[in-house]
Amino acid sequence: MTMLRIPLAFCLAIALPAHADCVTADSLATGVTFKREDGHTGIIRAAGKMFEIDYATNSNGIWRDKRLSRLGIYDSEWQSTPTNENYVGGGPGGDFSYKFSGKPPLPKADTTWATTVSERKSLEAGLQSGPVITRSSYKVTYSYLPTKTAKLSGCSYTIQPVEAHFTNKNTDLTRRFIYFPDLGFGLETRVIDRKGDASRELGLTSLTPKG
Repeated sequence: MTMLRIPLAFCLAIALPAHADCVTADSLATGVTFKREDGHTGIIRAAGKMFEIDYATNSNGIWRDKRLSRLGIYDSEWQSTPTNENYVGGGPGGDFSYKFSGKPPLPKADTTWATTVSERKSLEAGLQSGPVITRSSYKVTYSYLPTKTAKLSGCSYTIQPVEAHFTNKNTDLTRRFIYFPDLGFGLETRVIDRKGDASRELGLTSLTPKG
């Protein structure tokens, strides 16, 4: 009886379709798409040592949420218009840039990192002759929680919750991210605003390679 020998490459080719829709680190070159609880779809792409993230690719109005971020959890630039209403003389949001005191670390479970974040905000003020610039700073503590396994779009991933607590005289806000250690990026999934109206549930409901 002659044994049938099947080349390994052919076996792999057969096995691939079961995992073809799962995200890998290589997926970031072309982009990873996602959806959140608020109904917005988004995409994250590698941009050198940073990531470009658009959290509202399906916005049909003036809503914007675009960021340049280290690891997807340390935002460097943010274009934000959290409304679809037109406002005379400005409105909520603006264009922000951030600088951290010290180098942001890779998340390590059961550790924290305390830093100061300096913010520069530029807001077009309508009738003004140019944008209005304001500056703020925040004391921020990042808490890196234990990893666990979660399933998204039929694929299992190792995830690590990260919580960033921002405080100053007028601010008491926590941003929660889900970081994927095996993929090297994170996405924001919750905002808790204790002194304002920015609280939002933004849990991920899908994650797939762009294709």
